[in-house]
Amino acid sequence: ATCHPLLPCCSLCRVTMADIDLPSLVKRKDHLGVLRHVRTHKLREPDLVVEHGMALLGRDLTKNKPTTNPILSLILPSTSALDESEWLAALEQLCLASIDVHDDTLANKCLGEIKRVAPSDSARVRWLLGRCLESSGDLAGADEVYDGLLKDNPSNGMALKRKYAILRSQPGKEVESREALNKYLELNSGDAAGWAELGALCHDMGDYRSATYAYEEVVLASPLNSAAHCKLGELYATVGGRNNLKLARKHLAQSLELDPSNVRAMFSLVAAAGEYLQECSKAGKSKREAEEDDVEVAKELVKFGAEKLVKLYHGKGRMAKLVENVMKDLTGSL
Repeated sequence: ATCHPLLPCCSLCRVTMADIDLPSLVKRKDHLGVLRHVRTHKLREPDLVVEHGMALLGRDLTKNKPTTNPILSLILPSTSALDESEWLAALEQLCLASIDVHDDTLANKCLGEIKRVAPSDSARVRWLLGRCLESSGDLAGADEVYDGLLKDNPSNGMALKRKYAILRSQPGKEVESREALNKYLELNSGDAAGWAELGALCHDMGDYRSATYAYEEVVLASPLNSAAHCKLGELYATVGGRNNLKLARKHLAQSLELDPSNVRAMFSLVAAAGEYLQECSKAGKSKREAEEDDVEVAKELVKFGAEKLVKLYHGKGRMAKLVENVMKDLTGSL
């Protein structure tokens, strides 16, 4: 059963619509359904949002606008397909999508319509203003807006993230970017994406030890993320040293256990185990004997990984020969 075609959908109908997949909503030209689906599932589909947002709201953004005439709303309750909250959500969604596709004119137009209804001192409206200023290139103006938001609420995560983004976009401000991101993470320590960003920033700055710390936090938050284990293993291998190489081996093996098709993790595991064997060969006799079990494990890992990679690239022309030669060099002395 569905709601009357001239009346707004009930909550049961909306739940049912939310279960419909995105391609079906696009095919049936359910513009409101598309926007709801993208919003609910936190997808980043700016072109799709602009297309269906414009179809829903019209070029002048007044189509389906909620009526403010109480008499008219009683006579024609379906004058608008949207209530005010839904209309504002669609406008905000269209505004952010317009920024993504570099249509500053449309973004500012959406912001103007929102300002007509929402209070100008609203934190959300001011944040949107900052985003529009960023998009138009007025970074100083946007930074001033975010400073105002943080003055009102020092823990405003959206403003803290945007201040970091402004700094990160400017060459030569890596140190300031790192400080801004650390400030955000002090208040949002459970944000795995934030830690991953810090790890990438530290990596770009050449601070691999700090990058490993950041990715340890990512792995703690997402223990089943194969790519995170792989990245952390590579960072430990880059830092070097026997203990770090053993940690690298552990995380790379975990990455492969979670995703056996991760070829990068397989190459990295072979390289890390091989480097560990070289480090042990340089150590004194007593240290070599203390790590004898780990050495045997590393040898087996190199043999296992080399065999897998040679099979994987078999029949792939020059690449197959190259991989075979590299693996022979690694396993020749075992």
